[in-house]
Amino acid sequence: MNLDALFDDLLTSGVTLADPQTIRKLRVLNAVHLVIILSAPFLGLFYFYIGAIIPFYAAVIGGLLMAPSLLLLRKTKNITLIGNCAISILWILTFLISWNTGGITYEGVLNPSWMLKGCLILLAVFLTGYFYGTVWTLVAFFEIGLVVYLYRIRFQFPNAIPYDMAALYHLATFLIGFLVLVLMAFLFESDKEDAVVREQVKTRALRESNKHLDEVLERSPVPTFVIDRSHRVVRWNSACQTLTGLSSGDVLGKGVWEGLSIESGKSLADMVLDDPAAIEEKFSDRILSKSESGWFELKVLLPHLNTGKEAVASAAPLVDEDGRVRGAIQTVQKPVVSVDADLILQGGALVSFNEVSITPIFKVNGQEKIAFWNSACEEHFGYASAHMIGASALSLVAKRYRTLFQDTIAKALDGAASGHFMWRYEHKEGKPLYVIARVYPVATKKSEEKECAVVNTVVTELVLRLRRVEVDAAEAREKLKNVSEEHELLKRNIATFIRGKDASERG
Repeated sequence: MNLDALFDDLLTSGVTLADPQTIRKLRVLNAVHLVIILSAPFLGLFYFYIGAIIPFYAAVIGGLLMAPSLLLLRKTKNITLIGNCAISILWILTFLISWNTGGITYEGVLNPSWMLKGCLILLAVFLTGYFYGTVWTLVAFFEIGLVVYLYRIRFQFPNAIPYDMAALYHLATFLIGFLVLVLMAFLFESDKEDAVVREQVKTRALRESNKHLDEVLERSPVPTFVIDRSHRVVRWNSACQTLTGLSSGDVLGKGVWEGLSIESGKSLADMVLDDPAAIEEKFSDRILSKSESGWFELKVLLPHLNTGKEAVASAAPLVDEDGRVRGAIQTVQKPVVSVDADLILQGGALVSFNEVSITPIFKVNGQEKIAFWNSACEEHFGYASAHMIGASALSLVAKRYRTLFQDTIAKALDGAASGHFMWRYEHKEGKPLYVIARVYPVATKKSEEKECAVVNTVVTELVLRLRRVEVDAAEAREKLKNVSEEHELLKRNIATFIRGKDASERG
């Protein structure tokens, strides 16, 4: 590492990744420390030479105190704390020197030392802000008030500076204060220019970011729209136009199209914006996922969409840097079965739900609630997925089969696949639905969650035919019984007739 890099590392306290304002403050504060540390020995020697003992000790101790302050700044990087600490040391140093070198005399208040106090106030404003600058200004006024009081009572201020060099000394003090004041003015002006440049760069970056975001949103294949705090649509991408049949000109600046409303004319984005808690209260059985940041994904019924009645809507709030909600974004998609998530264990191997999608399959979780309901279930049972997700699976089963169903589900949740069982479900229209079912454990993404898949083979028609055959067989047996009885009766009648005829012939 070369000397320039070492010096730069010293001025920045080893900080590399920080905003330019912080780096600038660190450089100024470290430079002040180094200037005082390096000049304090020479200033102390001067005061020792002229016999000013108190200023001598003040200069030496001040320089020594600035060294640990410099090290503490490098360790903590706390500009406010170390800045006020350094200003305190410099304030006490100038106080002790000015009060013992004729900076204040019984003939009047001389200004050079007070110019240095003004520079310290400006340094406090630059490093720590206006609050601490105001505090140091009050300290200066308190000191001035003390000086005025002592001046009125004719207090004799000491002056350790020899008479023949007093004018030159105070002139040098004035020039130093003036140069520091000019330096602070340039520092503030440079900081102002840098702030303007940073604001311009930030504005340009924000503008480019918004342009890029608009392009990404517009080209996204997922139907997406954004609303502001007043529930007006401010973004409406091409996929949304295709989905709804409405162009951006038809909806921008207006409320969300009523075809996307899920409750009382409100879309999911509107509810996220106004009352996210109401979503969990009113649609707890439809929530597919959610997050602590306020993002919700629901399975909803939207009959006006081009993709059909059922859709998956997701929405999240848009917040600014201060955490204030400024709007909301929503997407609308046709539900898709996930191949990775929807797996069943069959014969020791994982099998995707999609591979048996023509068969009615639903998943049951540890609370005996339905967690998955495929399209074949909708077709055979008559219930939509949005209605069944979160509903009790037991409510589907006829009463006489519920014990068998519960026992089979419990074993599957413990990891054991079932054999073939037949039970009866209740169709939405009240019709019986007979199935031969097998229940398999489900491979879930979270090991602590238990689920099982119920794979149903519908045999309603077969069962009903068998029952009709049984009825027909019973009727045939009854007829056969009646014919047999009539046959026996006929045989007995014939036998009686023959016996009677034989008896008459013998007689």
